[in-house]
Amino acid sequence: MPPPERGCNKSILPAYSALPAATGAAVSRLAGERDVIEAARRVHRALGDTNRLEVVRRLAAGPATVSELIEFTGLSQPLVSWHLRRLRAAGLVTTERSGRESICTLRTATIAEGHALMLSALGIADPAAWIAPADALPHATPLVDAVRGEEA
Repeated sequence: MPPPERGCNKSILPAYSALPAATGAAVSRLAGERDVIEAARRVHRALGDTNRLEVVRRLAAGPATVSELIEFTGLSQPLVSWHLRRLRAAGLVTTERSGRESICTLRTATIAEGHALMLSALGIADPAAWIAPADALPHATPLVDAVRGEEA
């Protein structure tokens, strides 16, 4: 089983209480930006593994059982379950029990929001130019294929 993900070392960040009172507005703005960046980081980190991208790629085509994901990815059941836990923790996948099977569904809105948050936090995107998550889905599979090195 892969090692657990390490969290951010918050001890290296300055304590807000140690900053001068005159910087209160700036601190609030920075705290808000950090929250946005942290939310985007969670989504991007969850998508930062080729096996998880394979799972996302399959789920982009529609809901699937864990058994179907195992067959599609060629991974073992424990490894698929581990990757699904990571994707669920980031809010990218939901699962629903149906008898003995779990049906997994991709939350495309979370992926689109994660990318939009990162672009906004970096100051390189105009929120007015963002497209709706449902409109972004057709673009997801070619991007995943490109990351995997396949032809789109």
